[in-house]
Amino acid sequence: MTSHSLLPIDTTPAMTSHHLVLQVPAASILSPDLVARISEHVQPLGLEKLPGASGDWGTHAVRLRDLGVDPHVARSFMPAIAAEHGVDWAVVPAGLRLADFKLLVLDMDSTLVAMETIDELGAASSRKAQIAAITEAAMRGEIADYAESLRRRLALLADTPESVLEDVYARMRLNPGAETLIATAKAHGLKVLLATGGFTWFAERLQRRLGLDFVAANTLRIEGGRLTGHVIGPIVDAEAKCQALLDACARIGCSPRQAIAIGDGANDLAMMGAAGLSVAYHAKPAVRDAAGAALNVCGLDGTLRLFED
Repeated sequence: MTSHSLLPIDTTPAMTSHHLVLQVPAASILSPDLVARISEHVQPLGLEKLPGASGDWGTHAVRLRDLGVDPHVARSFMPAIAAEHGVDWAVVPAGLRLADFKLLVLDMDSTLVAMETIDELGAASSRKAQIAAITEAAMRGEIADYAESLRRRLALLADTPESVLEDVYARMRLNPGAETLIATAKAHGLKVLLATGGFTWFAERLQRRLGLDFVAANTLRIEGGRLTGHVIGPIVDAEAKCQALLDACARIGCSPRQAIAIGDGANDLAMMGAAGLSVAYHAKPAVRDAAGAALNVCGLDGTLRLFED
């Protein structure tokens, strides 16, 4: 795939300044010694504590401003340091502003919410393990045809009582920082699209709950109070999720470069590649590698620290 997900970061002119954002979860402290060690490598002109920090070094996030090295140098050594110390990081161009974007696109399962809903539906028929194995392989990209992987999983749900949908929704929890991210994006004028290979039954409830603007999802076929093991209409796969992003951009009159896409699995790569900025959230390795930034330890609101406003 030819990815455009790095456009705001990698195609900026050579003379453009870049910052390095470091952050840890709210329950952790960003070590000043670690920050000093990283600073020696990237030679920033300044250090800025980001919103939410408190006290001298009782801080969770900093921005190392105006790096004195090429951005690719920072990207070459940061993964190992971040993995060792449990730190999220991103190299971003100076002046990156949330208000310059017009659309936020979120995957649902394991991104917006802390579950794979189809796996949980399988629990009712004691087929969760079988379904989860297919889901995991699909998200890692080991099953190239997402639509076929979904058909296989849906077939295992045939004859599941419709009431199970309510049970799963009752257990559904948003991932940390989801509400803050969405509310802040909307306050800055962005529209929000939920693009998922999951199901409208859940996505539309989340839309009403969170005030989302658009939803693209699969519609389960239900007959006689039971799941048939099929969906109505074409399957929302990776390309359909990407098209949903493009359609939303066209609808609100913006360029795809003004979209932020956040996902975790292989079926998110197409929409992330079409967006101006992509963020991998607790994602599979291939998705982390392709994204413009990755959140491996922080919540979804960690996305907000990439911006200067």
